Amino acid sequence: MSKPVVTEYEVFSERIRKPLKIALVTDLHERRAIDILNLLRAQNPDLTVVAGDTLERYRERYQSTVKRRFNPIRWLIVNIIYYVNLFFMLLRPKRSKPDTKNAYSFLRQAADIAPVFLSLGNHEEELMCEDREFFRNNGIHCLDNEEAEAVVNSNFMLIGGLSDEYDEEWLSSFAQKDELRLLLCHNPNYYETLKINDTDIDLIVSGHNHGGQIRIFSMGVAGAGGKLFPKYDKGIYDGRMVVSAGCSNTAAIPRINNPRELVIIHLKKR
Repeated sequence: MSKPVVTEYEVFSERIRKPLKIALVTDLHERRAIDILNLLRAQNPDLTVVAGDTLERYRERYQSTVKRRFNPIRWLIVNIIYYVNLFFMLLRPKRSKPDTKNAYSFLRQAADIAPVFLSLGNHEEELMCEDREFFRNNGIHCLDNEEAEAVVNSNFMLIGGLSDEYDEEWLSSFAQKDELRLLLCHNPNYYETLKINDTDIDLIVSGHNHGGQIRIFSMGVAGAGGKLFPKYDKGIYDGRMVVSAGCSNTAAIPRINNPRELVIIHLKKR
């Protein structure tokens, strides 16, 4: 597995009182990520946000829904990717496998470093009672189409979590509030489809597309669900939406020009 990197961004807001250092973790997918955890300790953030796909709790219907959207060219390319991925699976049989213990261990240790707020992605549609109990017992704030108040480094803020199965009524209410707001939204496509780009939410954090897996000329090739050249693969958009390339590699195909990353966001006064 590739060595992870720390990627840093600056975001500015008129609502902030004192600078905040925020760590963004996405797309663990229950893989081992001790190296990411070590980077997190070294960075010592004020706050850690975990924006989806930490656990594997998804429904089978997602894949079939995606397949119906393919045109012939996309179908061909996606099948090429599939068989290349299959080849690498045979070549690298000892890859890290998903295990809930990995995710639990990561979150438990992350909570010892800084407060942790977590939202749900498309792989967490069937969250179990045991998961929610773990969150409660370990001080993990799970935000399922809801918000929580927090005071971090003298900043009063609202932290919201928009789930993959989103609640537009809750989102509208959250977007209209006046406080400093941070939105965890696993799928960056919702930035446009749910018109989050028309709100004045101070910071939006996402993941989902794994940086496009393979990057050519600063563009990701394959996003989540087989989408080619996703618009929001990794980076900062409109100065306030930060998309992470993710913390694990779920495909057998190696990441190329696209290392796993821990994102650090410096939220500052405008």
